[in-house]
Amino acid sequence: MSEAALKETVTRLAEPVVRALGVVIWGVEVAQSGRMTVRLFVDVPARGPEEPAQAVTPGGEEIEAPASASIGQCEEISRHLGLALEVEDAVPSAYVLEVSTPGLTRLFFSLEQMRPYLGDVVEARLHAPLAPEGGAESVAAPRRLWRGRLAAVEADAFVLEPVVVSAEGEVSPEALPPVRLSWTEVRRASRMYIFRQPVKQGKGPGKEPGKKPEKAPGKGSRNTPGGTSPEAK
Repeated sequence: MSEAALKETVTRLAEPVVRALGVVIWGVEVAQSGRMTVRLFVDVPARGPEEPAQAVTPGGEEIEAPASASIGQCEEISRHLGLALEVEDAVPSAYVLEVSTPGLTRLFFSLEQMRPYLGDVVEARLHAPLAPEGGAESVAAPRRLWRGRLAAVEADAFVLEPVVVSAEGEVSPEALPPVRLSWTEVRRASRMYIFRQPVKQGKGPGKEPGKKPEKAPGKGSRNTPGGTSPEAK
């Protein structure tokens, strides 16, 4: 089965349970490095400008509308989808099934998905190197990876205003003209979540170097909200 056919099959099999749980399919990704990984991304339906930010329970109680699908919803979808894939024997080789939300650094599967994120920083990886239109190679050598603020979304392309993101999370304009990227040239495009590193104690402006407070010994924990990654055969 081709990758495109597998994505269509996953979408078809997941749609009934996704719809029943009140969420929508954001996209399907298939990673072929090592053991195959099939990733299904689900999200809450987009609200229009006139729609309230509250939801109403069956009992009539108003609650804040969820910002994304819950862990429980992802687990439920994973169970149903994993069983459906096994019944149809859709994936002949060993694979891993992951169901999660798109998260803050969400991967875009269509230009329409990008429209609500105008002004955000987007990272685009291309199939082939590309230079800005009208820019001499001495000014901007062709590159496969572009990062920039999303300035416009067109019918078949989007425009980035190039930026530089420092290790500390500082975003500054790059001295380059805007670059127009055709959707057919893009291999992968995603929103960048910019995390600004906090100023260390004693390192900020007007502060004398200080000693870090001692930490009490303890155990740490790590979890990954918004998804589940059961392994299937």
